[in-house]
Amino acid sequence: MKIHLDLDAFFISAERIKDPSLRGIPAAVGGRGDPFIFDSKSAHKIDTVHESSGAFVPSIFYNADASFRDYFVEGRKIRGIIITASYEARSYGIKTGMTVREALELCPHLRIVAPNHLYYHQLSHRLHLFLKRRIPSVEQFSIDEFFGDLSGWVEREELEAFLRTLQKEIEERFGLPISIGAAKSKWTAKLATSFAKPKGIKIVDDVEPFIRHIPIQEFPGIGRGYLRRLRALGITTLGETRQIRHIFYSWKKPGITLYRRIWGIDNEPIAKSSPRKSIGISRTIDPLSDRGELRRRIMILARHLAGSITKLRLQPTYYALGVRYENGYKTRAHLRSHRLFSEKLLQRIALELFSRCDDGYTPVVRLGISCSGFYASKLYDLFHIDEDRRLSRLLECSHKVRSKFGMDSLRWGVEMLEAAKPPGENIS
Repeated sequence: MKIHLDLDAFFISAERIKDPSLRGIPAAVGGRGDPFIFDSKSAHKIDTVHESSGAFVPSIFYNADASFRDYFVEGRKIRGIIITASYEARSYGIKTGMTVREALELCPHLRIVAPNHLYYHQLSHRLHLFLKRRIPSVEQFSIDEFFGDLSGWVEREELEAFLRTLQKEIEERFGLPISIGAAKSKWTAKLATSFAKPKGIKIVDDVEPFIRHIPIQEFPGIGRGYLRRLRALGITTLGETRQIRHIFYSWKKPGITLYRRIWGIDNEPIAKSSPRKSIGISRTIDPLSDRGELRRRIMILARHLAGSITKLRLQPTYYALGVRYENGYKTRAHLRSHRLFSEKLLQRIALELFSRCDDGYTPVVRLGISCSGFYASKLYDLFHIDEDRRLSRLLECSHKVRSKFGMDSLRWGVEMLEAAKPPGENIS
């Protein structure tokens, strides 16, 4: 049997460990996409971690460490969205993704706290280490989700008792409530967990009766594209997908994989670890038209991303930058480079990519930079080797200073110059 473990309302459960007054009341963790990272006058807590990895485990974490007023209130406006709500809060209709203002309208006595992502990661990492001592094979899927394989370790008749003991141990040791699903397939187990919440256990021995009446949108892996296709075919439940097996198979490998996952015949193993494929940083911002200020913010994002790449000792060859505009339109540009990585190189590339894909006038609401195509050893461009080695040494030295005193302890002067420029003026 494979199992899926999902921490219940993880972020707010973690906050309740630090602040017991949040227990038993409507409470939530909110977020604003790090509103302080671009502030040239204040430092903030941001760090890169690499102890755990998974499909949805980010590398760059941020701690707000601020009061409600300091973090969510800006002038007369209440900003931010709900990241995680307690089950008490959910009874009022409060959901993830809802604005903080809307949540307070539904529940005026709702307690909302700023996020502490480094703290959440530390808890998640400690739990991961614990699970690896209790289960032979463990895969971290996200910061609050894990897969495990109990094949040859726990017999079926002993499974429920084992899971209840594990569940109790996690709550007693970490103070974290958790739900567990079990099935022969990891994806059926993940689906089962959603029916076990909160603090429950769901074991699926026979897939067909379990999924027969479950709406197709409930299955992990059926996104908007597949949802449109299936609804166009008149398919509304997972049980109905059996009659269109041939259509799934006509969609080639992705369709075949999805069908086999739905019916629990995928035989996908638990992935204990996998090499990192990409790393990135992005931020949502208020609509901004000033291109000089946007360039400054891109350089700040590049500084933090360079610090993360250095800490993880990665050598990227593929760089991408994405922009989302106020009107909803998105653009993206990318390039490959085999030069030795440095912060200055990343800044130059990011600014070049921005100039390629930006329309030059529409207000921007989101910026993101990512790197991938990692090589195990360093690469060398003979035409720039001397400059690249010098900038690489500079990055190593600056990384040591920033690791000790914070990411804002060393900044490029051009960041301040861009901030001081009149709107529309370029720096050569």
